Amino acid sequence: MHDLMFTKEIISALKNKLSAVPKGTKITSVNASLSPLSHVKPETLVETFGAMIKDTEFDGVILNVKVLPLEIKCRACDHRFKVDKPTTKCNKCNTSDLDILYSKEFTVDSIVM
Repeated sequence: MHDLMFTKEIISALKNKLSAVPKGTKITSVNASLSPLSHVKPETLVETFGAMIKDTEFDGVILNVKVLPLEIKCRACDHRFKVDKPTTKCNKCNTSDLDILYSKEFTVDSIVM
């Protein structure tokens, strides 16, 4: 379900970009980022995107997706660290008193023409 929501957001960004450039301009690719907390796999997002743009003005646009590391701060020792999977313990002091510093699930980073 999240992959569908993110795909709609990408298509909306593509439409906005296309409306702001000279007629006939082609978009070749779009770059997006996912949080490890997004519950979406990059492969699933690419597949959903491909299905939704088929036979549209965006057919053939390539979606590049990267998974961002999760930024965490330990409240106990003030240590900041990044992980690629959710964790429940500080990798320095081993406590569980953590804050997530970056938690945006999804972003469209750039559109390439």
